[in-house]
Amino acid sequence: MSTNLYDLLDVEESASADEIRAAWKVAIADLDPTERRFRAYSDAAGVLLDQDRRAAYDAELAAERAAETAAAADEPAPADPADAEPARAEPAPAEPAPAAAGRRAPGTVALVAAGVAAVLAVGLAVTLALLPGARGEASAKEVAESNLRFERTSVEVEGAAERIVAPAFSYGYQTMDADLERVTQYLTPALAAKQTKLWPELTEEATKQKIVVEAAADGVALTRLSDDGRLASVVVFIRQDSVRDGGERSTLRMWATLQLVRDSGSEQGWLLDGICVDSDCAES
Repeated sequence: MSTNLYDLLDVEESASADEIRAAWKVAIADLDPTERRFRAYSDAAGVLLDQDRRAAYDAELAAERAAETAAAADEPAPADPADAEPARAEPAPAEPAPAAAGRRAPGTVALVAAGVAAVLAVGLAVTLALLPGARGEASAKEVAESNLRFERTSVEVEGAAERIVAPAFSYGYQTMDADLERVTQYLTPALAAKQTKLWPELTEEATKQKIVVEAAADGVALTRLSDDGRLASVVVFIRQDSVRDGGERSTLRMWATLQLVRDSGSEQGWLLDGICVDSDCAES
């Protein structure tokens, strides 16, 4: 069986949503959104954090395992050694070298586990390489202080990002003017100007289709923090529930990278300065 999504995030198949979020945050730490590993971890978490998609995935795993069990049961039983012709005498093999004594060929499970461990080890190596002082650039004290500052700020930034998503990504065709006024309160002046310029087009489309969108953050993780603690990059799983012309509710799920700027004058302490979604995220 190939490595599954639980293996990739290094969680049990009974893991709670909180445990999956925590594992995802560890996995993507210090990875750029453009890296394939970042997308693999985020896609895995996206499936496992969605109740319906996770149930469908678990059913697929169960079916795959049942098929493998059935295939193993259909294999012919090994021949009875007693029925085999006596083997010809062969010279006794040479004693194995001490380093090879007791060594066995790894089984499939061991190889899968090793493969997962290797992937996670690479992620850890990248993380360590990007930490201050990992290459002798800072003293142990400076590294410790930097890590402590990062941990303290991560709670603040992640909380701010989670609170920003709902008011900044929600709107309704009957309240577009008020929505724009609300949205811009969470944006830097530069981003607010861009949003204001594009809003008439969004308003026209929302009014034509009578769209109402409600957004929420299902998972948040700080991935970058500037040395002065003023600029932060946060990856967020965004869920947008929308209704068109009073019809059935549909849900869009995506991950986005938010660029935040510290602003003591704002209610959240941070303002949104940039957004990139999925594959639109470019190398900075």
